[in-house]
Amino acid sequence: MKPFVHVDLDNSHDHGGETDSEPKPPVVATMSAKVITYATVGLTTTTIIVSYILAVALGHEKAWLPMISDCAIHAPEKYIFRYGMLVSAALLATNVLIIHSSTKSSYSGAKATLTSGLAAAFGLGLLTAVNVQEFTPVHGTAAVVFFLCYEIFMMIISANAAADERISRSSLNVKRAAALVSFVALISIAGMSFKWSHFRTPIAICEWTSTLMIQIFNLSFAKDLGSTALQEIAGIVQFPSQRRYKLQDLM
Repeated sequence: MKPFVHVDLDNSHDHGGETDSEPKPPVVATMSAKVITYATVGLTTTTIIVSYILAVALGHEKAWLPMISDCAIHAPEKYIFRYGMLVSAALLATNVLIIHSSTKSSYSGAKATLTSGLAAAFGLGLLTAVNVQEFTPVHGTAAVVFFLCYEIFMMIISANAAADERISRSSLNVKRAAALVSFVALISIAGMSFKWSHFRTPIAICEWTSTLMIQIFNLSFAKDLGSTALQEIAGIVQFPSQRRYKLQDLM
């Protein structure tokens, strides 16, 4: 499978008076599926780091160690965080759909995987739209939904990935390690949350750790997807098999 596919819009090729019998899909450009994975991880990581640097540099937060959400309270970093993470939430949902559609035939609990992944993406979008200072209950609930649901997503995939021959042993080990470390971090947060003010820094460390593990987990799929194109993933795009596409069909 090739990561990039050239498409002739009028679907006709003159080879000594012959014309291709098979029409081609109306795709102007095709990208490798792993580009979505790179974009998700790259934008999420960059947004968080830039927001943290600005929050610390402008004296809004101490260097060691704010909660990630604390780096999204004051201007100008809150604008970078909000717009960056909203796009990241959309990319995360897309990434979840890609993973689900490319592996659903080999995973048990496929519906639970899809549901938990999309719920996590929704939680990420909501906690980004409503920062911790604007409405703490909504932000806090959304954060719990994001971390809990994505942990379920990681656990289900890690438990079933061994049956998928497309996932290498090294990739499987990375997934399982990331899911386990994130699980321990979240359990630690739950245990310390009853004395939040006393354990604020350890809780922040666990939050950053879990966030890092999520990025590592997602990044591991870039190797699994290889050069697979988005249009080659079952269930993502379907095209009619018998039709002649013209430029006006795309307008």
